[in-house]
Amino acid sequence: MDSLKELWKGFVTLYKDKLRFYSLKGVEKTSLFLGLIATICIISVLCLLILVFASVGLAHFLNAEFNSFFLGYLAVSGIYLIIMLLTLWWMANRRTPLLTSVFVRSLISLFNIPEDEDK
Repeated sequence: MDSLKELWKGFVTLYKDKLRFYSLKGVEKTSLFLGLIATICIISVLCLLILVFASVGLAHFLNAEFNSFFLGYLAVSGIYLIIMLLTLWWMANRRTPLLTSVFVRSLISLFNIPEDEDK
């Protein structure tokens, strides 16, 4: 009878330890995922700032070249409009969002998922 109680206590201890282990693994994966999201947000904001300042600088330069107050801004806006239309056309042909594969690859490497898991 005592050996059954010890066996049961061992089983309960093992179960609790496994539960703690999986909860810690979940916390680790969640923190890695949130770190990835925060990093992507920070890099995106910095890239957006660079793009805005470069665009304003290019527009001022083109204004000086065209001897106009607004043609440089229209030219830069036109370039962005063409880039946007080409991107939308490309996404419509592929039927997937633009950076899907980048996010999928980063999540696969983050969570240590084997690439042939779906096969």
